[in-house]
Amino acid sequence: MAIFVYHFWEQLVTAWNDPESLRAFISKRFSNVLALLNFNWKHLFTDVSIVAVALAIETIWVGWENCSLIKLLHLKNKSLKIDVFFFVLAITNSFKFLSVVLTFGIAYLAFGIVGDSLQMNLGSYIHWPWLQFIVVALYSELIAYWIHRFAHSVKWWWMVHRFHHSANEMGTLTYYRVHFIEDQLNTFFKVIPFIVFGMPLESYVIYYFITELHNLLIHSEIKSDWGWFGRYVLVSPMAHRIHHSADAAHYNYNFSNFLTIWDRLMGTFKENTVVEKVGLTENPYNQKGIFSDLWTTYKDLMGAIFERKIPTDDADQHR
Repeated sequence: MAIFVYHFWEQLVTAWNDPESLRAFISKRFSNVLALLNFNWKHLFTDVSIVAVALAIETIWVGWENCSLIKLLHLKNKSLKIDVFFFVLAITNSFKFLSVVLTFGIAYLAFGIVGDSLQMNLGSYIHWPWLQFIVVALYSELIAYWIHRFAHSVKWWWMVHRFHHSANEMGTLTYYRVHFIEDQLNTFFKVIPFIVFGMPLESYVIYYFITELHNLLIHSEIKSDWGWFGRYVLVSPMAHRIHHSADAAHYNYNFSNFLTIWDRLMGTFKENTVVEKVGLTENPYNQKGIFSDLWTTYKDLMGAIFERKIPTDDADQHR
């Protein structure tokens, strides 16, 4: 809120003294939010294509009987239905709009303010596109690592992030199971590398395709550790399955989502092991429908902030 007031102070003062300016100010902000609803066929085609590639790779890897696609065709699991719900929101551009509306636009405005005020474009000093790509990827993953780690260690943040961990069955579309609040938090922090370094559009497209495909695969039914490549380069499906494990022995490991380097350096990498069950030990989700699940997150978030009792085993959940 302080950032908002500082950035818009002059416009707010002018608007206060001039009703017409006030209407123009509100109209502009409202239009910016509504613009998020603009349907984009290219966006739809890109995201659906990436999901199709991920499903094809998974099906070839694990076989038809064990793949996510067959489960999607039957759609019997309540947890999977929630994954599908968020996938549909994402590809239709509805998710970003609802994220802004249901968080009162606070993170969205802060994101725009920081983006406008702190464009550093340090990447222009790196003249080799692939080196620029590697630097941005490393820096992005460092920030993503700490965002993810804080999401598990900060009590109120975990109350939001555990919605993602509430999936009691891993599937390719589980990647899309992110609460609106967490999406806005992630957007705010993950934009920092692109503000600091900048990135040519073609490099960003490559980065987006690779990371999106990878995120889908590590949430899939593939249970491979990818050998040395999964131990020292990219996070493997097995490593991320360990992170989603309901076994307390697996808590606080494998926070990296893309590159293993930061888990390695921070001592939080856990090698291949057996995962009997994924999800939460005491899971209040996937029972009463999506709206109940969304409300549970808001309720428990407020409970964590104001130190009210949370109706779950917090010693287990706050990991």
